[in-house]
Amino acid sequence: MITLGGRSFDGPFLMPFWSPRKAAARLGGLYAVLVPGWRLLTFRALHFAEVADFSAEPLQSHSRYAEWLAIAGTPWNLYVAAHDMPCSTAAQRQAARRTLVRDYRPEFREVDAQPDPRLRTPLLAQALRNPQGR
Repeated sequence: MITLGGRSFDGPFLMPFWSPRKAAARLGGLYAVLVPGWRLLTFRALHFAEVADFSAEPLQSHSRYAEWLAIAGTPWNLYVAAHDMPCSTAAQRQAARRTLVRDYRPEFREVDAQPDPRLRTPLLAQALRNPQGR
């Protein structure tokens, strides 16, 4: 058992061996992808996600699995911790995930498809000041 953001997560379990409990597989909840920290028995969060069904998709087929693997070096350094949230709505799970992301600042956050408009203004101003790129 590990506590993240005041919530008790089952695990961490080695990702190659992890599978959701049969009773909890159909329940919604949160999961965290972790790698070992610098100190003994500590972990660093790479990713937090909310799911309506833990058994819907294996984590090895996640779109970010290759990036997690690049950081961990080997699948044997990837861990999963799960927090069951029975009878929760998608909005409740998303709010809990946002809180964890804000508190832990994992290396992989969900990226919005739209660019941040605040970044465009300083870049545009810099381009106008230096028209020849000097």
